[in-house]
Amino acid sequence: MLRLEKIIPEGMQDFKVRYAILQAILENEPIGRRTLATVTTYSERTVRAATDVLSKQGLIEVAHSGMMITQSGKALLDELYLPLQELNAFSLLEEQIEALTGAKKVIIVPGNVDDDESVKWQLGKAGSKLVLDLIEENSTIAITGGSTVAKMVELIPQRQEGKTHTIIIPARGSVGKRMEFQANILAAEFAKKINGKYEILNIPDNLSVASIETIKQEPHIQKTLQKMGKSDMIILGLGDAMKMAKRRNESKEVVALLKEKEAVAEAFRYYFDKNGEIVYSGTNIGLDLEVAMQISTRIVLAGGKSKAIALVATKALLKGSYLVIDEGVARAMLQVSTR
Repeated sequence: MLRLEKIIPEGMQDFKVRYAILQAILENEPIGRRTLATVTTYSERTVRAATDVLSKQGLIEVAHSGMMITQSGKALLDELYLPLQELNAFSLLEEQIEALTGAKKVIIVPGNVDDDESVKWQLGKAGSKLVLDLIEENSTIAITGGSTVAKMVELIPQRQEGKTHTIIIPARGSVGKRMEFQANILAAEFAKKINGKYEILNIPDNLSVASIETIKQEPHIQKTLQKMGKSDMIILGLGDAMKMAKRRNESKEVVALLKEKEAVAEAFRYYFDKNGEIVYSGTNIGLDLEVAMQISTRIVLAGGKSKAIALVATKALLKGSYLVIDEGVARAMLQVSTR
């Protein structure tokens, strides 16, 4: 694929443009050409030429309400995903991030979520493929919430054959107001996609310490927490410290402390400064950081250059993990590490 780019670079550029436009239609259907040009930042002329080709090939349908992708278009997106990854040739950048973080494997997708929300589709697609490559029958998988992890679950194809004995467990209680991003919801959706089983932890993660400790003593909660600790895989996103403090509804005193200590990252209700030091940890319902770090297969998804400081600060967690990120945050991480 890379050799072809050297011989016919104009053809490879057309391929990249059409793939990006097809993906944007999938993410925003039904969508008109003018809106599509705005979403993709391509000119209306480029969008018109590309969509004419995609329509003739039966990959999209054009209606009064806008353009929509066909089943053939969806299948082609899946089929061309890996060749496009090769075409973008992030091998060197991936090696640099592996060296920086100690990650077992780094997968980088093009773009920057901070500038283009549709890049989250690429992150989700890369994450879903990685998970399916690593998942084993009769395994236990813990999963956190968040929009990027939610996109990954959404893009896992529905398993057609019989049931699996894999169990999906939420790695934490409920955080934030968006139900579709909650670990419980995602655990159930993930399990349904692979015809597996799931358990729920339908408890807010920001209760008082006394309430949390009491709840933890409940037999069924104890049983779920024990299963979490014995998980074969964990899938998680990393959060910005102050944003997560707001979602968790931390007290004014805790927020003030985090600002004073210049916290930049959060994972499992542990808050880190830019040097990776824990500046505050709260009691939570779910996996403990130390337990999570002992899980053999850890998959971390994150996008947007604004997450660079958080990722560099949590290198201890990333060491030995699988890291799926976008180009924007990867290049920003290298810049942060040299300061």
